[in-house]
Amino acid sequence: MYLDEELIESREGEQPMPFERLEEEEAAAFLTRIIGTLPPRQQEVLRLKFQNDLSYRQIADITKTTTNNVGVLIHTALKTLRQHYREASKDFIPFNPKTI
Repeated sequence: MYLDEELIESREGEQPMPFERLEEEEAAAFLTRIIGTLPPRQQEVLRLKFQNDLSYRQIADITKTTTNNVGVLIHTALKTLRQHYREASKDFIPFNPKTI
């Protein structure tokens, strides 16, 4: 085992390593960008569901629609996000820190 690997393993449970924070920030920015490509109604139900942890019934009450429609909006939004992610992820360069 290399010294760097020992250092990384010993830091588990502590603050994330700088490259881990950078990866998290980039992933969040990417997700925000692709969510922004969705229609406003789909963005709204996704935020209510995943940021506010609301039930379909609660989202339906807030958006003045049915729970079935909320389900369709969320399903369609997630399907679209998966497609966008699949297309965009082809351009990703994997980051694999090397140990010396």
